[in-house]
Amino acid sequence: MRKLLCGLVVLATLAANPDIYAQTNINWDLRRCVEYALVNNVSVRQADIQARISAVALKQSRLEQIPALNFSGSHGFSFGRSLDYSTNVYTDNNVMYEQLGLNSQVTLFNWNSRRNTIKSNEFNFQADEATVDKAKNDVALNVARQYLLVLLDIEQAEVTEVQLRQSQAQHQNTRKQVDAGALPELNAAELEAQVARDSANLIGAQTQIEVDKLVLKALINLPADEPFELAVPPIEAIPIDNILDVSPEAVYAMAILSQPQIKVNNLRLLAAQKGYEAAKGRQYPSLSLFGQLGTAFNSSFKSFKETNLGDQLTPAYILDGTEKVYVYSPVSGVVTGRKNFGQLWDGYGRQIKNNFGQGIGIGLSIPIFNGWSLRADIERAKWDLKNKELAIEQDTLKLKQDVYTAYNQALGSFHTFSAREKEVAIAERSFELASKRYDIGAMQTIEWLTNQSNLFNARINKLIAQYDYVFKMKVLEFYKGQGIRL
Repeated sequence: MRKLLCGLVVLATLAANPDIYAQTNINWDLRRCVEYALVNNVSVRQADIQARISAVALKQSRLEQIPALNFSGSHGFSFGRSLDYSTNVYTDNNVMYEQLGLNSQVTLFNWNSRRNTIKSNEFNFQADEATVDKAKNDVALNVARQYLLVLLDIEQAEVTEVQLRQSQAQHQNTRKQVDAGALPELNAAELEAQVARDSANLIGAQTQIEVDKLVLKALINLPADEPFELAVPPIEAIPIDNILDVSPEAVYAMAILSQPQIKVNNLRLLAAQKGYEAAKGRQYPSLSLFGQLGTAFNSSFKSFKETNLGDQLTPAYILDGTEKVYVYSPVSGVVTGRKNFGQLWDGYGRQIKNNFGQGIGIGLSIPIFNGWSLRADIERAKWDLKNKELAIEQDTLKLKQDVYTAYNQALGSFHTFSAREKEVAIAERSFELASKRYDIGAMQTIEWLTNQSNLFNARINKLIAQYDYVFKMKVLEFYKGQGIRL
């Protein structure tokens, strides 16, 4: 039972914190790096937040078509001369009052200004969504570049380690011959110096691996202290297209259809066009329908009570025979008092009902003069539209230039890599012959070290050219809309 509970706790922890598994499994290939970056990279997350803000603006503009409904209420106390809200007459009295109202308004016609605003916000929202895709593409390309750079660092470190082992082996053999008196001490000293240089080169190469790994961690937003080891595929196994089967014209045609920046610019232009139409619509009269409900309650702090003050003799009389019997009339008066808080609410329901009123009407708003604000909005919208058109022109030209530049760089990298392959083959043959001559004492140590250095440099240059060629081809795949394959 205890083991079962522990297992459930572990599963619950992994479910609640999916990053834990991502951080404990330390073998990272390019796909995993890119997927992690697309979720965690700050630039991508910021672009996503902007898209969500645009979605809120779009939702708000759509809901503005629905009639507005607002309730208003006020409750208070008035002292001295004040307005009796139940009779709308001013009195010299202290009162408690309450007013309630319900108002609604809907725009009937405004020259499609509101509808064009909605379409503008819709296009802006779509553009911000495409901006998220652009941010993801940029991050994926940067991650691929840095990933390949780390792979190159690893390959360079391996080549440096191979040279170090060769130098160490040669130094050991030479030391034996020096100790036997077959070779001078200078030969061993020169090889010992070479071993020290190769050791320093290896340490530098290994350090560069860690530095470039930190850069890659930053790109994917992984903490610097997390374990992070890359899966190292053979460079020859990385799939790339044949450069001879690619033309810049075809790549550019696919880039126009696939690159998010082009889509973003087109959507921004559509949004600017609708924004311009909405600004023009606001300079014309608008028609709206409104309705309202209202009631009021008013209660004086004083209480008024009628009372009988006695009988008063009147001139009127009746005859009882010959005797006059005068008539008495009752005399009444008003006695004032002070109400308690509960008595202030007497008659609340009756007043609310009796004072209930309704109203409905049509409103017309005609802009005549408002500090040139509407005309200024139209002018700004017009120039913003022109600016969006220029952005499309600029980015289209830049995209074409970037595609042709990437193609020529890839073609140049291909030829450079081919030349470096031949250079390595020649250097290996030369080093093989030099080693044979050195072993029989027909070559000095300095000459052998020169051949070894030439082979080392040739191998390093080949690796640099090969990885540069692979990355340049990946850039072309990126422009073709194929994504990053590795």
